[in-house]
Amino acid sequence: MMDKKRLRYLDAARGLAILLVVLGHIWETAQPVPVLIYSFHIPLFFLISGILTAYTRQERRPMKQLVFSRLRGLIIPYVFFEAVFILIFGVRNHFDFRSQSGQVYGGLLLSPLNVPLWFLPTLFLAELFFLLLLRLIRNRRCVAAVCLVLYLIPFISESERFLPDALLRCLTSLGFLAAGYFSSDFVRREDPPSFLLLTVAVAGGVLALVNGKTGIYKLSFHNPVLFTVCALTGSCCAIFLLKKLPSRFSSLLELAGKNSLVILGLHIIVLRVLQEVLGLSTDSLAGGLLALAGVCLLLTPVCWFFNRFLPFFIGKHRSISD
Repeated sequence: MMDKKRLRYLDAARGLAILLVVLGHIWETAQPVPVLIYSFHIPLFFLISGILTAYTRQERRPMKQLVFSRLRGLIIPYVFFEAVFILIFGVRNHFDFRSQSGQVYGGLLLSPLNVPLWFLPTLFLAELFFLLLLRLIRNRRCVAAVCLVLYLIPFISESERFLPDALLRCLTSLGFLAAGYFSSDFVRREDPPSFLLLTVAVAGGVLALVNGKTGIYKLSFHNPVLFTVCALTGSCCAIFLLKKLPSRFSSLLELAGKNSLVILGLHIIVLRVLQEVLGLSTDSLAGGLLALAGVCLLLTPVCWFFNRFLPFFIGKHRSISD
């Protein structure tokens, strides 16, 4: 069940997604490139998780085992990297107790000071709830229908916010997780022609520019139909195009995908060093790409260190050398 061949193109897709996350935090404007990035990069993560959940038949594992597995793989890294960020923030601000306690409280309520970490507890809750649905409702079509209804709730409540933001993020994420799960066989089996993928990607990009900058964290969707279409088309085109790419050309993306937790947890800190300490201007295209290269370069030895000596804090059983 768990010894299936690793799907390397999904590692590459996760690597692409995490690099787009870094770029999204470098360019936080509403210019065309950030709009295109935000239209699909986070849904891509959840889609990949759904595909892998189906591929590894996670629903067949004992629930207790699933909970502990997700706690180790998602919540321990969440707590660790948030604690690191709060500690660094505390040193910078001379450990003001009132602000520090507020930051810890925010982290417990799934609103971390290290904002990108919101993804980890959201995935934790969405995955466990989805797997619970699969166990309670044996009919796959009924599970899909339930997930669709729950996915629509954040759009309805976008203006009123009658539910906590953290819960609404989970419901949106659940929709993409379910989409990945139920399309897993199709994604692994099919190989659409490149010209079709590029055509769909261009059309999705145009629609994304029409819809404007969106984001699951801020629950900003604008037109729900356009948001959903752009998220799904962008994610699927990225996966299928990387599936076609020879592994020798995608190896760096695969490496980033395998170390996405470390990049997620530490890239904001590295960006602040590059921008505030080294004075790197990241507003331009060249500056932004240079910052991305700097993040990758500086975090490469850090990723090696975590894999070699601290695998527990990134959700792994043992070091890569074992």
